[in-house]
Amino acid sequence: MTFSVFVAVMVVAVLKGALVALPRGDALAHLGRLRSPAWAAVLPGSIVVGTVGVLVLPPMAFGLVLLAGAATPLLTAVAMVGVVRGPRAALLLAALALVVVAGLASGWIGQLSASVLTALGCLTLGVALVRLVPGRWVLAGVVCMCAIDVALLALGVGQSAEALMVDAATHVHGPAFDRAGIGPISTDYPDLVLAAVLGGFVAGHGVQRRAAMLVTAVAAGYGMLLPHAETLPGTVPIAVIFILLRWGRLTRGWRADAAVPAPAAP
Repeated sequence: MTFSVFVAVMVVAVLKGALVALPRGDALAHLGRLRSPAWAAVLPGSIVVGTVGVLVLPPMAFGLVLLAGAATPLLTAVAMVGVVRGPRAALLLAALALVVVAGLASGWIGQLSASVLTALGCLTLGVALVRLVPGRWVLAGVVCMCAIDVALLALGVGQSAEALMVDAATHVHGPAFDRAGIGPISTDYPDLVLAAVLGGFVAGHGVQRRAAMLVTAVAAGYGMLLPHAETLPGTVPIAVIFILLRWGRLTRGWRADAAVPAPAAP
């Protein structure tokens, strides 16, 4: 493994850990009024649509890339205003600077800026899903998502869909926000959303910092395997950490249902 690949792996790992560390405890709490177990289907459904749907209708790949490009700036703005902890004005200015750099810079600087913007967009989606899904159903959605991801990759279906998405992204002028990547190392949109779901799940609780560090460490170790494996299911490490949080000793004295704040009274 070259030094540049090592650095790229670490940057992507830190990015995933940041998605766990950044959300405020009350982020998007108003969405709790729409809470329903049905929203849990969005997690495995995103894998099915992004894989099987792309293979059945190849033009969908380009449509998904365009959708990510159009939605990411808006989702990033929502993240800066309603999700990320910190002064909102400064955060919005930082987001604007990232947009400019991502559009004008090339090489690792441009890739890093685009990756951070993509991750922030995924942060909004992940935290929103946590607010929409009842606490006990979040883990079920995560495990189903991971199982489908592993199965599709084992069948060779995931690799074909991945190739179509990569090809579609090459036809987009400017940065494509369908994944986060530095050099040869990249992580897909669903993987980032799943890390953000974990961040929303533990937001505002003492376990949040430990979960963020654990995600960074596991993602780094898992990423070291990428140069030696053609494709690895990026949902697996996050799903394992979810299980540790729910049933392991990582969260003594903390209940999973307490991770989702009750919606404010109208």
